[in-house]
Amino acid sequence: MPLRKRKLFFIIVIAVFLAAYLIYIRMGSQALIETLATGTANNENELVFPAPGQTLYKMGLYLDTSRRTMYGNTVLLTRNTSGQALSELWFTVYPNAFKDSRHSPAPSEAYYAGFNEGYLDFQEFKVNGQKVEYFPDGVSLQVVLPRDIVPGEDIKIEMQWQAQIPKLAYRYGNKGGIYMLGNFYPTLNVLGRDGWHNSYNSAFGDPFCFHCADYQVSLSLPEGFLMVSTGSKRETIAEDNGREVHFIEAQNVRDFCLAVLYDYKESIYGQNRPQIICYSPAKQSELAGQILKQSAQILNYYACSWGSYPYLDFKIVFVPMRGFHGMEYSGLIFLSEEFLQPRTYKDHGEFILAHEIAHQWWYGMVGNDQLKEPWLDEGLANWSAYKYLKEYRGIEPACGSEFQNGINLAQEMREIVSRQEYYRMAYSGGEAFWFALEKEMGEDTVNKVLRRYLADFRFKVASTDDLLLVIKKEARRDMSDYFHKWSLDKPVSD
Repeated sequence: MPLRKRKLFFIIVIAVFLAAYLIYIRMGSQALIETLATGTANNENELVFPAPGQTLYKMGLYLDTSRRTMYGNTVLLTRNTSGQALSELWFTVYPNAFKDSRHSPAPSEAYYAGFNEGYLDFQEFKVNGQKVEYFPDGVSLQVVLPRDIVPGEDIKIEMQWQAQIPKLAYRYGNKGGIYMLGNFYPTLNVLGRDGWHNSYNSAFGDPFCFHCADYQVSLSLPEGFLMVSTGSKRETIAEDNGREVHFIEAQNVRDFCLAVLYDYKESIYGQNRPQIICYSPAKQSELAGQILKQSAQILNYYACSWGSYPYLDFKIVFVPMRGFHGMEYSGLIFLSEEFLQPRTYKDHGEFILAHEIAHQWWYGMVGNDQLKEPWLDEGLANWSAYKYLKEYRGIEPACGSEFQNGINLAQEMREIVSRQEYYRMAYSGGEAFWFALEKEMGEDTVNKVLRRYLADFRFKVASTDDLLLVIKKEARRDMSDYFHKWSLDKPVSD
């Protein structure tokens, strides 16, 4: 290349570089300004480990129905995304909530045969091929690592365990040929910039905070039992010993739930996604058709309002559960079999159904720390259910939209002393907040906020601060002071 052309070439390269650099600086400055203006920078409560969608549970399960014992082999694969060296890991081991009657979350009437112990024991626990020490702390478990796991390092956790399932009509337990297995396996807790978000024993509510993960599960059952689970069953293989092995996969789910049923009927609604399936005792299935149609209507209403339902199917399982009318899991809900009575269902069933389905959005897709901010999902689920009932049944909300003295949405679960107080804050108070916000901003704006809230935090964990930032961006209003009166024992003066 001639010298003159070479000089011209370098001048052009330098000019392009300078132009790109100036654009970069300008864009970077603008992004920083926008970040400062909207408050989207990382805060101390941001959950940083494990990262959403970067954890895989591989579980081999064997249910011994004669001993009410689940044998499990878990391989958990994830990566240290915390930005810091990890010297410990924390897990939730929910079966240990049922070790003794004093600390059991289940009401006494759920123990139909008197108190019966439930627990989970480990036979082996390894992290990256090395045995580790672990220390139970209620329903939490501290794992001390033999060496620090550095940022970006892959983590392989291997657990062999067995769980004793109590005679208990609850979200975790057994009654006759029915096994209700919610939160039955060791689950990795989340680490935020403010520390670990660990579970603890609670007589009410859902004391959990989990990130979404993927699951590959095999379950061995005696023939004759019906298996229902989170995710999709890929294959069933009959063995020569009178047992069957079911292979299940699930992606982007907040938790993995199992129900093992005997003498149940399966009812299916629709051929398109999502397919809706209802499981009820064979002799009590007359309401299944009505419940399936209402479920389809509810799912469609929520999807059109805020965003699509993410899974191939949606399952409803009626179980002999006491202490809960309903219980939500990813792609699956438990409903108490008491709602199979036509009169009982007519009075309360459709609201409970709409509430639990709403949790597929507010808890399942958009998670929250249910120990620190239980109102975020429960209040929003209540409000969502009433929005549906008003649209299709003309039913108004139970508590209205006015602030009530004594409501403190900033209360953590451990600060609440009774089940009644918990329901008044998380359910009624949370519901009232959303109706009041709707009155303040308008229905269209609130729906716009929720669509953005879902889009920004889909399969993640959000906080009250995150919600307020979404409101600020979408409604162009700072509602921090407005929320403040809902986080005190009495409203502040305007």
